[in-house]
Order: sequence, then C-alpha cells, then structure tokens
Amino acid sequence: MPSRTTTVQAPVTSQKLFRASQELAEAAVPELADASSVDVLEVLLRGDAPPPGPVDADMRLRRAAFHSAHSARGGGVRSPYAVGDVSRIPPATPCRRSLIDLRPRLIRDLDHDSRWLARYPTPARLLREAGAHSLIVLPLTVRGVALGLAVLYRRADSAPFEEEDLHAAAKLADRAARCLDTIRRHIQEHALARLLQRSLLPEEIPPVSALDAAHGDAAAEGSAGQWFDVLPLSSARVALVVGRAEGKGVHAVTGMNRLRASITTLAPFDLRPDELLAHLDDVVIRLADQHPRDQKQIGAGCLYVVHDPVTGHCTASRAGTAFLMTAQPDGTVSAPRLASHQPLGVESRPFEITEFDVPPGSTLFLRSDGPDGPHAALDPFTEQLREAMTRCGPDVREVLAHVARAPSPGRDPALLIARTRALEAGNVATRNLLPDPAAVSVARTWTSRQLATWMLDELAFTTTLVVSELVTNAIRYSAGPVGLRLIRDERTLICEVSDSSSAGPRRCQPMVSDEGGRGLSIVTQLTQHQGTRFTDSGKTVWAEQSLPT
Repeated sequence: MPSRTTTVQAPVTSQKLFRASQELAEAAVPELADASSVDVLEVLLRGDAPPPGPVDADMRLRRAAFHSAHSARGGGVRSPYAVGDVSRIPPATPCRRSLIDLRPRLIRDLDHDSRWLARYPTPARLLREAGAHSLIVLPLTVRGVALGLAVLYRRADSAPFEEEDLHAAAKLADRAARCLDTIRRHIQEHALARLLQRSLLPEEIPPVSALDAAHGDAAAEGSAGQWFDVLPLSSARVALVVGRAEGKGVHAVTGMNRLRASITTLAPFDLRPDELLAHLDDVVIRLADQHPRDQKQIGAGCLYVVHDPVTGHCTASRAGTAFLMTAQPDGTVSAPRLASHQPLGVESRPFEITEFDVPPGSTLFLRSDGPDGPHAALDPFTEQLREAMTRCGPDVREVLAHVARAPSPGRDPALLIARTRALEAGNVATRNLLPDPAAVSVARTWTSRQLATWMLDELAFTTTLVVSELVTNAIRYSAGPVGLRLIRDERTLICEVSDSSSAGPRRCQPMVSDEGGRGLSIVTQLTQHQGTRFTDSGKTVWAEQSLPT
C-alpha cells in the first residue's frame, strides 16, 4: 500500500484530473464496491505522458480520489492518506504487480495475515478495522501506457468480488482512463501555452522617467491571451497597454503575440490612442479575412493609455471590457469615464478618446478583462485599491500584490499598475521663435545657455547643431511661429521643434554636388532616436541624446 508523504495543492487545470478521478470513484460505489480509491501518476499533473510499459518504481503517484459508501455514517473503509498526498506503491503488492504487467487483479478473499500486508501495518490496520475482505486492482491504461491505478474494496457484509465484477470494473476503468488521458492532453496544451506566453511577454518593464510600474503575472493559470506592455514614447511620455486575445491555449497566445507586435510597431509613430486602436482593429479584420477558419482574433480587447510627465495629462482609448482606475495621492479612487467600444473586429464605428489629468504620485491601475456591466464586480477592486493606497505606501509592487487578492470574476486578467511622476519645471525649457532665418542664431544661443544651466556643456556642440538643423527646416517649410523645447529627464536630453505644417520631414540621399538636403542625416548621426509627432496644430520633430554618465 502507498506510504504517506507531503500534500500539495494542484494547479487549476490539474484539478480536472482530480474531479474526473472522483467521478470514477463515485461511479464504482455502491454498484460495484463499498469503497474505491484512485491514484494517478504525478507526471500527469504536468501534462506529461508516462513512458509505455511497466511503471518504474521511482515514479510517484498521487492520491486523486477516495469514496466510501459508509463514510457518512462511520464504519466504512478509510484511506491511509488524504487526497493530494504523494505516495509510492510498495513492491511485492498486487498494486505494484498490476503497474508492471498492466493487468487487473481480483483478490476474492483478502488474507489479512498475508506477508505484503504485514509489512505495512497502517494500511493493513485500516482494512482490518473496516472489515474489507475482497479487492479488485485496476491499472488505468491507454494504448499500453499506465496513467494510474484504481482499487475497489468490499466489506465483510458484502459478497466477495467475482469474475463478472472484474469485467464490469475493467470497462469502467477503461472509460475513465481515456477521460484522464484527454484531460492530460489539455493540461499539456495549457502548460505549453503558459510557457510560450512567458517567453513572449517582457521579462522586465523598461525604465522610464514618467512612472514606476509593476505588472501581475499575465502568464498565470487560466490567463492565456492576456498581456501587458509599457512602451516608451517620444518626449518622455509612456504608453501603458493591457489586452486580451480571444481563444484558448496556444491559439490565444498566438493571437496575443500578433496584437502585441502590431501595437509595438504602431506605438513609435506617436498615434493618438483612438487612432492606434483603429489601426489595430483593421489588423484584426484583415487577419480574420486571411484565416476564415480561425476567427480567434475577433472579440479581442485592449486598453491603451498615454501619460505625459511634463503636463500630467493622460489620453486613453479602449476596445472591449478592459478598464482603468486612478488613485490620487490623497487616497481618492475613481474610474475615468472611458468611452465604450465593442471588442476589436466586432464593429466599424470610430474609437473615441478620453482625456484626464493626474497629479504627480497618482496611481493608474489597468486591468485587461473588466466586469460585464458598468458597475458589476467593480466595488471589490475599488475597495482593494483604496485600502492598498493607504496601507502599502509608495511601492507599486506592494500595491499590486494587495490589489491582486481581490475577487476576480471569470479568467485571471493581466494587471498593470503605475505610479506617475512629473518632470520638475526646471527640467523643461521652452522658447518661442519667429519664422525668420535670424531665429536660428537665437535658438543656438539660447540652447547653449540652457545646457550650461543644466551643467551639460559637453553636449552643447552636438545639441546646438541639432537645434540649428531642425529650426532651419521648420522656418523653411512652414509658416507661422516655431516652438523650441528642451527636456532633461533621468537618462535623456530631448530636443523638440514644433511648427504649424502638417507635412512631415523626409530624409533624402543628397548628391555630392548638392548644397542642401543633409540636415536630417546629420541629426540622425548625432542622436540616438528621432521622429515626428503630428498634432492638431501641426507637427513636432524631436531627437533624443543619452546624457553623459
């Protein structure tokens, strides 16, 4: 009989094995037996397939189910260990022999003085006290592979097992084994999906000056297809993203990866959240058209929030049921009224944008899969977040751990929490310039003085050259005033030039004899990152340099 060891909690998907085993144990009682037990090989809980042939003596089994007809009123057969205990089948027992030759065994008359029972006093004592006098041992096999073991017991007040009982029990065990194998395959698929999901999600959140962020385990049990992202944008801004792809297992993770890749590609273009989701919606529809048999992308959800640490302004847009909550430093918790929109690919109406301001030190809480209705199940999260803000202090990881304990209706969502920061006024410098070529010299002089104030003299030559090229282009190709802004965050010096033209600059390849056309090429060579951000009033051309260490 198995010897008792440690009890552990099985994952959610593995619990299906225990439920199926319990159904087998209950199906055999009382029609065939007075009590029954089911053990499964531990490798099944991971979704792995045991090797064919005899079960190795070192392979551990776990008690998956036990049921007795007399347990409710006492006097029934008792299990020597609890459901969930890890055990090993001892040698020289009918159970071990059945796991070796994969054949059922009928013990019509159990001899309590037999040698194999005498060596294991606790199980022998329980069988003797219950008056068990007849056993059937059934290896649970599929295609020559043993998955576990079922044992049926009869007490002294019941007739001993006969051959017809053995045949009936064998048929029941065969159906149960096929069911267990199906569940094992599902566990294996879920395990593969979680492994794939973990490999695709970011291992660490990139360091950004705009906020301090922490994320929940989006690759946890039952969360396939959920994802999060923290994407640095131009001008020290940052995008917070949570999403949910439809489907199950590997299909959901594949859809998640497609959506993440699309957002990561679109984000550097500095699109507004509603414009980005509109492009993502088109991607989902095109993928569904290209794969008509696989409509898994239809119905995906996403929440995209952009935070600007210079102004404290946030813009957000969403598809589906993802939701956002904010907590101000004084503990006030609220949910911005995000415009509702059907999940991606469901309808063609335009996305809407929501704008709101958050003071420095506020907490943004994003959840990929929100409640079904506008108020359903929202209160527990509100209370958890309010309590976390008062108890956990400034550490967002402690806040996240506290909030994650709130009840979660449905599947586990991706959680992303961020505490906002603001760039001090002394780290942002702005200058308005006239649309006159003489303004280029003014811009260079002003830039040099500002860098001296910030004690960044070693960047003066490079930065003034970049400013000169960007301001020259703005004056030459646009009408109206020109804005110049310098931003210094923890790691980067950002130079921005804004004008009223909606035409974006294009980098060209000038001929040797050309006198112009090299401005953007020079800027590209002197800076680490460059780009153009379009606004309602024109555009902003920006360039970033790393601060000296």
